[in-house]
Amino acid sequence: MRFSIAILIWTICCLSPWLGASAADEDVKSFSYESVMGQVGTSAETTEPSSAQTSRGGLTILMADSGNNISEMDLTLYSAVEKFGAAGLKIGEVVRFSAPSTEWVLKSLQIVGWSGYNRSSGLFPADRNFLIEVRDIYGELLYKFADTQNYYFMSTGGPVIYKMDIPPLQVPKDFVVVFYDRGSMFLCAERGNATGNSYLIINGQLMPAETLIAETNETVKINWLIRAIGE
Repeated sequence: MRFSIAILIWTICCLSPWLGASAADEDVKSFSYESVMGQVGTSAETTEPSSAQTSRGGLTILMADSGNNISEMDLTLYSAVEKFGAAGLKIGEVVRFSAPSTEWVLKSLQIVGWSGYNRSSGLFPADRNFLIEVRDIYGELLYKFADTQNYYFMSTGGPVIYKMDIPPLQVPKDFVVVFYDRGSMFLCAERGNATGNSYLIINGQLMPAETLIAETNETVKINWLIRAIGE
């Protein structure tokens, strides 16, 4: 299903034109949380998720980022395929959330991303698929959705915020959203202010979400800009 309205939030003039790698047509295989849960359950950084909450129009917005205004964040664009090559097709960007109650119903996801745009040729990248999964922290698949990136994240001016509605889904107290960019687009991330709720899933293992700041050669942890909305 395709829902809601994409909102252009700001212009970024010096970003890469787009990803050159193509996404695979095959579905990404479900990854195993068998060893991952040991990390989440014992790490001092992730034992108590620090998801912020805010209410708007009767809905609760769960934020695993700093909770600051997006326009004021230090943002970077990220693609698993750009970083890891073809292996990145099966690497997901993971965000862990804590619902207000066990009766809470997930209704939409707010994602900040960009398809890319070639300013020289005036062309957008070809349609490719991204994949979204909602899982409990033990790996059980609760919801899965795939579609082409350009319907949601296409703009000439830079990243957009897209509120993507999903069928109402009652989620457990702790759950994760996994985004596979699959070389189709860039996912936005907040540099600094890391909350410890953003990861990469690589071969069934959770790894901290990090990026390199080229100017200082410093590696910093990041927050994926994915938020969960429900009631």
